[in-house]
Amino acid sequence: MRIRKMVNATIHKSTPDGWTMRTFAIGGLYSVGFSKKHPNLLLVVSSQGRGIIDCSELEVIERDSDVSGDWINTIELWANGIGIISEEKILVGGIHGGGLPISNENGDAIEYVATEWPIADLIFQPDFKSIYKKGEEKYCFNVFHDYELIAYGFSYNGRYFVIATSSEIHVFKRDK
Repeated sequence: MRIRKMVNATIHKSTPDGWTMRTFAIGGLYSVGFSKKHPNLLLVVSSQGRGIIDCSELEVIERDSDVSGDWINTIELWANGIGIISEEKILVGGIHGGGLPISNENGDAIEYVATEWPIADLIFQPDFKSIYKKGEEKYCFNVFHDYELIAYGFSYNGRYFVIATSSEIHVFKRDK
């Protein structure tokens, strides 16, 4: 399999060079979405309610245990924010569909590959590199090889990206 060989030729490392990552345990994760007004803030929607992760500090800063679901639209794929982003409708990606930006202005991109389905690989492609260009796969990072991928993508300013499964969230921030 040609694509599997390209994936195998990437750097197998959970965090790309130039980035810092922290993992948060979140049971029953449904959706995630970045604020457009505060692009460092990630809204997390789970069976326990909503939370906000400040990606610049890699910490949870808000929690709401309201599970009524009156604040999410699973057709239009948005959820009302809480706390500092309570006045904002956050576009979300997760079990109901939708998605986050898969590239940023710096030329970084995340490529989804599933040559061993149901196991998925996420390939971080820095600086306009691509696993599909001969020789460039050695500059790309395989940052995820697992089951139960729910959502992934970049913040609107491109300084953060997230990989979410049904039980945890990996939040990445670009080093200065």
